[in-house]
Amino acid sequence: MIRLFLALLLFALAPVTVRAGTIEAYQVVQHETGLPLVASVYRPSGPPPAGGWPVLYLLHGYNGDERSWPDLGGIGPTLDRLIGTGAIPPLLVVMPRAGNSWYVNSRDVGGPGDIETAIVDDLRQGIEAAYPVRHDRGGRAIAGLSMGGFGALHLAFAHPDLFAAVASLSGAIWHNVPPEDMDKSPDALALIQDSAYFHRLDATTVTSGIVLLNDGPHFNGAFGTPFDPRRFNRLNVFTLLEEQRARGRTLPAIYLASGDDDGLQLWRGTLALFETLRADGIPSQLRITDGAHDWSLWRQSIEGALIFIAGNLTSPP
Repeated sequence: MIRLFLALLLFALAPVTVRAGTIEAYQVVQHETGLPLVASVYRPSGPPPAGGWPVLYLLHGYNGDERSWPDLGGIGPTLDRLIGTGAIPPLLVVMPRAGNSWYVNSRDVGGPGDIETAIVDDLRQGIEAAYPVRHDRGGRAIAGLSMGGFGALHLAFAHPDLFAAVASLSGAIWHNVPPEDMDKSPDALALIQDSAYFHRLDATTVTSGIVLLNDGPHFNGAFGTPFDPRRFNRLNVFTLLEEQRARGRTLPAIYLASGDDDGLQLWRGTLALFETLRADGIPSQLRITDGAHDWSLWRQSIEGALIFIAGNLTSPP
């Protein structure tokens, strides 16, 4: 009996053997421009389930590309471990190269291009034709960091019929430009961070002020050149949220995370969106953790996001 107990104990303590997935290059042609859209794709090991793998679209930040998450974020080993331990199911993860597009359509104003259409139409349809994946909303999610956090929310709120869950890590989130500031010059809109950027009107809550963007070259013409505040407002996550709410649309499950030492102070926008969601009666999850605006935080926070996403995927129809 003792020998049997010891044998079972050793078996329980033995390390879990994790079969590594593969990360491969993928490319699809954008129908509107004829240009290629490239991506890195994590493919889990083993055969897909009968209904196909769920799909996560994982977006990079400003100045990133399709190799940011694999090379800097260590996403492959993280997925291998979480899948191997049963924390999440096997899923396909698609990481597109979007440039500094802010994941919005901007070809009509000479911006980086129509990356929103390229992702939700061309890339999605290409992935669903090339891989054994699910084609339904319940098997599809989107997430991203910084600019990609904004992009994930923008795409999820603009196309709530496509995604079951969305996660924003250190998302570059700002309130809409107020009506009284609409006709100011771009220079006047370049607000100073330690004053007008965030004004705390009510000492009882940190999000009662307005979180305003600091216009600059980082927008890369995505909202017009010069920066067009009306276009920004129309494409902003706060506008899309209220539009879909007014239409009675079901939004994806929402996960927001940011570091408390974010040098860009992007936790402010995350808190503002969380409070707006709560005021609207829309469930969401918020995580403010110890960390800055860097990969050490995102490598950690992506795990919670993946587990949240997995918990909000549904069974195949």
